[in-house]
Amino acid sequence: MNFSHCDKDEKYLSLHDCVAEQAYFENGKLGFEFNDGFWISPDHPESNLSNLVRTDFSKVEYTLEDGADYDVTVYVFKKNLFKKTIRVEWTIQELINNINNGKSKLEFLYQYVDYNSRIVECELKLNKKPYRQECIMMISAPETRYYWNSLRKECPW
Repeated sequence: MNFSHCDKDEKYLSLHDCVAEQAYFENGKLGFEFNDGFWISPDHPESNLSNLVRTDFSKVEYTLEDGADYDVTVYVFKKNLFKKTIRVEWTIQELINNINNGKSKLEFLYQYVDYNSRIVECELKLNKKPYRQECIMMISAPETRYYWNSLRKECPW
């Protein structure tokens, strides 16, 4: 799909509470697609609105540092038989397959960015119990691009 906007400057964009329903890893890029878009600040040069609003269908794409799957670490937190929370490492392909086959959606909560790396706190939204699982993605990516076509003024924060 072609998009009319592409932004590399994250200061006016937010993925907070945005849900990815499709994902891919190809040609050294990790991407997530959002049917309900992501947030754009009223200070963004493309916005003439007074509120933080959602975009239409959009995607975020991380250009991985070495272009390899080891540039991404995914931890999913689960309860074991003794009701203790344990951290399970997933491959990026496991996460992508889980999202693309409809077993879960990935809700972005918080991102912490430092130079070429970021930590993304997120939550897997599942169709069955436990319905939600916390997760963390650590991504080594010198470039992140946000793609969208239009702003939805009917969807303010």
